[in-house]
Amino acid sequence: MLLLPKHGIGGGRKMDKWLKSPWFIRIISLLLAILLYASVNLDDGASQSNSILPEGNKEVTTMNNIPLQVYMNDEKYVVEGVPQNVTVTVEGPNTVVTKTITQKNFDVFIDLQELEPGTHTVPIEHRGISNQLSVFVEPEEVEVSLEERSSKAFDVEIDFMNRDKIGDGFEIGDPTVEPEKVEITGSKSEIDKVSLVKAIVDVSEASESISKKDAPVKVYDQQGNELNVFVEPSSVKVSAPIIPPNKEVPLSIQTEGELPEGYSVNSIKANPNKVRVFGSSEQLESIKTIDNMTIDLSTIKADKTLDMDVTVPNKANKVEPSTVQVEVDIEESTTKTFENSKVNVQNLQENQTITFIEPEDQTIDLTLIGTAKELENVNQDQFEAYINVEQFVEGEFSVPIEVNGPAKVKWELSNKEAQVRIE
Repeated sequence: MLLLPKHGIGGGRKMDKWLKSPWFIRIISLLLAILLYASVNLDDGASQSNSILPEGNKEVTTMNNIPLQVYMNDEKYVVEGVPQNVTVTVEGPNTVVTKTITQKNFDVFIDLQELEPGTHTVPIEHRGISNQLSVFVEPEEVEVSLEERSSKAFDVEIDFMNRDKIGDGFEIGDPTVEPEKVEITGSKSEIDKVSLVKAIVDVSEASESISKKDAPVKVYDQQGNELNVFVEPSSVKVSAPIIPPNKEVPLSIQTEGELPEGYSVNSIKANPNKVRVFGSSEQLESIKTIDNMTIDLSTIKADKTLDMDVTVPNKANKVEPSTVQVEVDIEESTTKTFENSKVNVQNLQENQTITFIEPEDQTIDLTLIGTAKELENVNQDQFEAYINVEQFVEGEFSVPIEVNGPAKVKWELSNKEAQVRIE
């Protein structure tokens, strides 16, 4: 119980005096500072007490297929024998384990940077895993082969898979590849084994041309084993025509009309003289030649080269090329005469006899007209003059004289008809 002074007014004056005293203020400030200090220390003590509490139960977790990194001078060396993945097991507080396996913010690696070429057994290391965890890597070490790096350019061959499955009668034309060469990098011993570099293209049921199709590049040794090397680029672009059924047939140029008098055809040549006809296999079987292209000789006054369209045969789809050049070579005519050529008689019945009234001796003169080259090797044995009396029974008749001979040679007869008597 607080005892107040008898005289209230005097006590109030003493209280005012204390409040105004600097010592009173200093004492109050000191007390407040002590209270604040004590409060802070109590909080720190609580924090420290919390920090020594266990973070949770221990946990063991295994992570499979963790990529194994390789640290090395890969511009100078290549390495073999390195597994792509390893198994990592971690043990420790479950909160730390959970964070580690969730984030996977760590590396597992082998360090080959200080090694020389050769075979080495190296430990598998790790970094980035909390030191609160125990770490076990399987395998613990690996045996690797370190060799000097080598590079060489090779031509790329094309390998078409499933050729037997393309459309019936279709063929694969000459392919092109971009680029034509690839650079292969690996150990010198592996590069020395390279025997075949090929791009593989599947042409199953192909009926249209292949245009810049991506094809993976594979590298093989002489035994056909695929080599583990780096290929740049790893794929190329392949183009190839897929050619429908076709066959090559000759051209036979026909003529109509006559050249100016005194001239003969020396030669008619088509360039090219064969074309390729496209169609189904059944359609092509019956096509042997293209002989429906005709030149009107009455329009030819001198040697001439004509551009002519090639007629597509009936039932065919197209021809290549679709036009050809035809060279017509003419020259002045010359003649060659075979005198006293006998006129034979055909189809005379056994009980009939025939007498020639004109020409009385049953011979004519056969004059050949053509170029000197055409007539040079022509002889009389190549011609047969004859009359056909199959339609005649008895009496005197004028019968046309016909001639069998080389088709390219023209001829004139001293007698166009024979006057005969049949009895």
